[in-house]
Parts: sequence; C-alpha cells; structure tokens
Amino acid sequence: LGLEVVRMLASTGAHLVLVARDAAKCAGVVADLEAKVPGVSTGIVIADMADLDAVERASTGILAAHGAIHALVHNAGALLAARETSPQGFESTIACHVLGPHLMTTLLMPALRAGNGRVVTVSSGGMYAVPVPDCAQGRTPEMDDAEWNGTRQYAIAKRTQIVMNAEWARREHGVTFAVMHPGWADTPGVQSAIPAFRAVTSVILRTPRQGADTIAWLVGTDREIPSGRFWCDRETVPEHRVPGTRRSDTAGRRDALWAWCEAAIAPHLG
Repeated sequence: LGLEVVRMLASTGAHLVLVARDAAKCAGVVADLEAKVPGVSTGIVIADMADLDAVERASTGILAAHGAIHALVHNAGALLAARETSPQGFESTIACHVLGPHLMTTLLMPALRAGNGRVVTVSSGGMYAVPVPDCAQGRTPEMDDAEWNGTRQYAIAKRTQIVMNAEWARREHGVTFAVMHPGWADTPGVQSAIPAFRAVTSVILRTPRQGADTIAWLVGTDREIPSGRFWCDRETVPEHRVPGTRRSDTAGRRDALWAWCEAAIAPHLG
C-alpha cells in the first residue's frame, strides 16, 4: 500500500520522503520512480518504526531538513505468528503500529503545524472485532506469551490507532488527523501472514492500488477533511459495528490509552 501511495503521489510535484527499514529496497523504489516520473523529488530515511530509538533519529533528521510538512502517512505494519519484542521491550506489533507512529507524529508536530498538515494512519477493518484496550491499573494493549494470538494483537493495534487518531484530533487543532481502512487488499502482508484468509477471499480482494486510493486521496484532496474521523472508500464510516466494542469506548479508556502511549515515548522526547 505504501508503495502504491508513493507511485500515486509522485506525479503531483510533492517532495516525497520515504521511511523504510531496507535501504536497498527503498533505493530500488526511488530508482523506479525516477525512471517513470522524470524530475520526481524524493528523500530516503532508514528506520524501523518498531524501534523508538530509530524513530527518534529519523524524526529529528526529517525535522531538521523540513520546516513544513504537509502530510505524514503511517503505513508500517506487522502481523506476527509469534510474540516478539522491540529493542525497547514493547510487544512489536504495538510498537510498530502505535508507539513508533505516535512518537514520530509528536516529534514532527512543529513542522506539521507549519504546513497545516494532515496525518493519515492506515488501520484495518479487523479492529471491529475487538474493544478499546483497558490500560487502567497497569494494564497495556500488549498481549503476553500465555494469551498470544497474532491476529488478535494486530486487531488490538488497529483499534488503538482509531482511538489515538480521535484523541490527537481532540488535542491538536492545527493539524488534521484521519485514519482509514483500505479494504481487504491482496498485499504481500496478507499473502504471508494470513494465507488461509487470502485463499478463501481471493475473488473479492482488492488490488494494492485500490486499497491505497483513499490514503492518497486523504493526502491530496482539496476537500476539507473533518479531523479525527475513520474513512473507507473516501467516505467516513463508523468506528464500531457491534454493541460490545461500542460500550468499551469510554472517555476513561481513551484517556488511559493515551497516557500509556505518552509514557512509553517520553524517554525519546529529549
């Protein structure tokens, strides 16, 4: 999806900063863009979004190079078969989907404000199956080894992204926040992480370009975007489908989840 968004935005005249873990792979993407879109302006920043030290370095470098940022897209993701931890000791799915993006958004906020920017986060409809995590009394969104289920942890991370998007919008009015569901797209992540799902749903899966359409649209549209909403197919959609998850969505749980994320990134704020 990230690759397709880059391809869609390459012809708009935007300067594109690609954040990636694999320098060689990212350089190949840039070379392909330059061949297909002469004059495209790009930069490469290497960072694993699950590694908060790397995210801090990347964000500091981006902020030093760019006084204004008009759009920030959070698309990095992972669906893990076995529980892993980040270099800072957090469960890796939560670190990659939630904490890394939260830290980068926080550090880049001065440039986002200067650019009247938009922050677009790529979530998933899988989050409809889980409630808002309860972070009261020392609890966290992270599943432990005894209860580990990679698909459920992924859904929890995606639900957390929905909450954090709305909480950012509530707290920060100089930047527009949007989170979106790309639909079920036939991406390499789906192919490797949930092959049985892909086999059953292959006839209805979207292409990566179809899945990326709303991401690129949210970045580039001249339409005024209401901050803090959840999007699919260029339209706002409900955050809940069943009463059980709706009942979990309380101000107390949202505040506790925000506080946990803030505490997790605090050592990297200088």
